[in-house]
Amino acid sequence: MDAVLDNHWLLGNPDWWNLKDELPPDIRNGELTPNSNWATSTPRLGNHGWMRQRMKPLAYKLLFPLAWAPFFLILTVIPLVFSGETPNDQLISFIFFSISWILVIYPLFVSRELQLSHINSIYKLPIDWNLLFIGIAIFPIHILVDPRFGWISYFFLCAAMFRSIRLIQNMMLIPPSRFVLPIEIKNWNSGDLNNSWSIKSNKWNIGPIAHYKCMDGYLTLSGIRRSKVNFLSIAFVHKSGFIQDPFFKREKEDLMLINILQKPPIIMGNSWSKKFLITSEEE
Repeated sequence: MDAVLDNHWLLGNPDWWNLKDELPPDIRNGELTPNSNWATSTPRLGNHGWMRQRMKPLAYKLLFPLAWAPFFLILTVIPLVFSGETPNDQLISFIFFSISWILVIYPLFVSRELQLSHINSIYKLPIDWNLLFIGIAIFPIHILVDPRFGWISYFFLCAAMFRSIRLIQNMMLIPPSRFVLPIEIKNWNSGDLNNSWSIKSNKWNIGPIAHYKCMDGYLTLSGIRRSKVNFLSIAFVHKSGFIQDPFFKREKEDLMLINILQKPPIIMGNSWSKKFLITSEEE
């Protein structure tokens, strides 16, 4: 997770949205405010309650490599079309193929690791692994049996690339944010959660504490520490492992998520430290 100043930690770094002389707004397009059961605030309005903490948009690390990936996939077929024009057509084709998919998979994996979502499986990434593996499996057949199988393989690889980019785009529609509350860690008891939660730790700790299964992922409660202040964090973790804002407009409603978010976890929060808040002088 990219480092930001404490007073930018909640609203986000203005540079992320090309805001030159102003701070980000309390509510951005698509962001929702929790219902009245939640005691919420913003860095501008008060010093008590849950606050949204925005993370760096994924576009910064993903858009550039994703834009180049299809280009290298197109180059994959050129040595095979113009056979004999390179020292080793199949090796050159394999290199272009590898670059194309490294540009997709590696930035995704690194971006997810930086979010500390604690999902590490590469196969959870928003990649159409089925089409990709079919294309890879067919490719050797064009060498051993019939060159025309190379085009069938290439069709599946292109379909896998197209589908994967669509999956990534859909995942990125909801920005990475979570709601955080400063607490006294001795006051936290996971036993106060209802039976719908899967508890990983009865006491507060840095990392996952409990999670609740939803349609497209799960809601997670975690402990985090920032500038020697302990927080309880609540975030939605997409099935791909990427963190998403739990209170955000979704094209498809997740009724399980809506239900569990009707009430917040039962705990009294501390007052917010001034270093995280926005003063009138900073506006």
